[in-house]
Amino acid sequence: MCLNSLSLKCSDLKNGIFELKSDTGTTIIERIGNTQIAKKGGLNYYSDVEWITDCKYELKNHRNHNGEFEKDELNIVYTVEIIKIMRDSVRIKTSVNYSDKCLERTLKIIEIK
Repeated sequence: MCLNSLSLKCSDLKNGIFELKSDTGTTIIERIGNTQIAKKGGLNYYSDVEWITDCKYELKNHRNHNGEFEKDELNIVYTVEIIKIMRDSVRIKTSVNYSDKCLERTLKIIEIK
């Protein structure tokens, strides 16, 4: 999908590849159907994706690179809200079920599937 010729909607971002740069390095995030894979440092981490609305989803059932459930994150649910879509990136707000704090970050759109 050519990013320059389309006006993207939240629903267009359900499947794709995104890049997140942070102080700890670069993470490649790939969403395919109801699975999200976070790729960092040569390892893949898996989460189930449950869409609440076209612009909001939850990440749960976090699994490590061996496909085993992460004990530290067994009952943790991340809620991600798409708050702004730009030409080649998307602004998201992430919250977690054990805290009132939110974190806003920008993901670069690599590919929309």
